[in-house]
Amino acid sequence: MENKSDLRKKILNIRNNMEKKDSSEKSAVIMEKLTDMDIYKKAQSVFVYMNFNNEVETMLLIIKMLLERKKVVIPYTDTVNTVIIPSELKSIEQDLVKSKFGYYEPAPDRIVPVKADEFDLVVVPGVVFDKNLNRIGFGKGYYDRILGSLKDGAKAVAVAYDFQVLEEVPSEEHDVKMDMIITEKNIYKS
Repeated sequence: MENKSDLRKKILNIRNNMEKKDSSEKSAVIMEKLTDMDIYKKAQSVFVYMNFNNEVETMLLIIKMLLERKKVVIPYTDTVNTVIIPSELKSIEQDLVKSKFGYYEPAPDRIVPVKADEFDLVVVPGVVFDKNLNRIGFGKGYYDRILGSLKDGAKAVAVAYDFQVLEEVPSEEHDVKMDMIITEKNIYKS
């Protein structure tokens, strides 16, 4: 089995070379599947990532959730302390700025911290997954720490393109499994 670093490089290379149109079309299918599910419909507080570099697109989902009056929480990445600060998003126009890495996040003066144990649903990004619901992210453990603090009954749902889901990936004791992985072709769950 390839190690995490090699798998990351290989899958990121494929994902980064996707055509924008392909990425948008597959993202729309994935998000439609998610929003048709009861776990989405029942969720009042949703933590969702802000996509970049051809990740499954989340902006249309965020707009939909704001219109539905769900509590939308997005990550602010504190790179100094290697933690994510979940922050409530109230206004796309007023709350967001582009980070130095090129993705949107809350402006530092617009951060409204939300504790992870308030989430009903977490829409999780990742680089590589497997059919056993294991996830490989970027290797800093940002999401593992958040996912380890969820309340009972909260669901961690990864969204990914089908090529990101392999038969098996290396996993370690501290890695948090997903409750479900949704791709444009499949839904993987235990």
